[in-house]
Amino acid sequence: MGDNGQDFGKVRALLWPIHGFELKKFLPTSLLMAAIIFVYTLVRDLKDTFIQKYAILGGTELISALKLWFVLPMAFVVVIVFSTLVSKFGMRKTFYIVCSFYTIFFAVFAWILFPNADKIHMSKATMEAMRSSWPSFTYYIIPCLGNWAYTMFFIFAETWGTLAVSSLFWFFANEITKKTEVKRFYALYPLIANIGTIICGTLISSMSKVKDRAVFDHNVKILVSIAAVFCIITMFIYNYINTVVLKDPKLFDPSEVKPKKKKAKVSPLDGLKILATSPYLFLIVFLPLSYGISINLYEGIFKGHMRAALPDPSAYTEMAGRLSQVTGIATITLTFLSVGMLRKFKWRFNALVTPVSMLVLGVAFFCLMFYHNGGGKKFMGMDVPMLAVWIGLLGDAVAKGIKYCLFDTTKSMTFRPLDPYTQAQGQGAVEVIGGRGGKAGGAFITYILLNVISVGSSILSHTKTLFILFILFLLAWIFSIMKLSGMYEQKVKESEQAQKAEQK
Repeated sequence: MGDNGQDFGKVRALLWPIHGFELKKFLPTSLLMAAIIFVYTLVRDLKDTFIQKYAILGGTELISALKLWFVLPMAFVVVIVFSTLVSKFGMRKTFYIVCSFYTIFFAVFAWILFPNADKIHMSKATMEAMRSSWPSFTYYIIPCLGNWAYTMFFIFAETWGTLAVSSLFWFFANEITKKTEVKRFYALYPLIANIGTIICGTLISSMSKVKDRAVFDHNVKILVSIAAVFCIITMFIYNYINTVVLKDPKLFDPSEVKPKKKKAKVSPLDGLKILATSPYLFLIVFLPLSYGISINLYEGIFKGHMRAALPDPSAYTEMAGRLSQVTGIATITLTFLSVGMLRKFKWRFNALVTPVSMLVLGVAFFCLMFYHNGGGKKFMGMDVPMLAVWIGLLGDAVAKGIKYCLFDTTKSMTFRPLDPYTQAQGQGAVEVIGGRGGKAGGAFITYILLNVISVGSSILSHTKTLFILFILFLLAWIFSIMKLSGMYEQKVKESEQAQKAEQK
């Protein structure tokens, strides 16, 4: 049974390269990822609703402060705690501990914190008094502290995505997936999982189609409770795989599992030193750095406009559900398309798809924003504010869909021609500088605009500035791809020549 699907016909090898007896393992593992993604999608959509529509003195402007001063430090804490738990209890017990912790928080939030938010949060008068006496750079930090329960939910939602998907699922998948299954299974796991994204988006949208605020508040409580329930379902699926699936010798043999590559632990300072000594790695780091910053700048204006265009919490949440639906559909569609594209076209073409798509759809969205800000109300008979919401939604969904199936793949391909040591060090450096820097970079830029340059301003008042920065980072990204492509092709040739020489 080959890893590349030679036991199947061409169509079957492309669409469903899974043997019948493997379904007992493949389906539960896919459902495990789908359940984790379902929870992530649910809490990700709700976290913005709490900050945008429920928080006192809330709004899109709080998001950059939350990501920079709350989520980023907690992400480091979570990694340390996770590593400590794994070393002390092992991976299996850690899985249950982490999922139980999130289950308890979501349940407490749904039935205690959220219903009593008005009682446990600071009053508007208290926060405004703090704003007048505290340093100006804390202008949007104060509402984050004042609405502490919503801030906690925001942190838990963000860290669940990092911890559950990146650490819990993929660590487990690497432990149980045989060498002959890797290429066939790994491509389909996210495909099945994104069905969870579509279902979740549909659920959120359907439960948000209410005009009565009390009914919507109750539905929000139910949705958060569903997140807690799915955390429990995740543990049940994980237990079933461990106690039933992995007991079958046809489906699991530790000696047949592909050994995990140890990631080099690289500090930010070490990462900068590594990048400074290699022009090739220096260009690679621009890929995740540019993506992270540009998508954050884009989403800042998009979410700010969506908040203004949809003042009712239920309407805003319904649109967030629509975004998840479209993202899931786009990811599944683009996954099928990317298989053929990666085979047919060179690295440069595939690498350019992400920034060019973001450039085209991003410019269309910002042009509608400028037209709207200039007084335009109708465009081709359509309401401009809502048209901008839908174009912005499409741009966001496509950018995320392409990232999963083309961006991540082409980025990983750039490390393959390198020797094992440089590959390990380079991946560590790119992850710590490009990955983390990209996530924090966009939040930092927005935070400086709102809290230092123009204290207390609205994010929409910086539309022109953020548009210029958005374009500049995309152009820098495209330029790095053009420069990198020649170096990549050359390194691939050198690697192939070295392999041939060794075989002789």
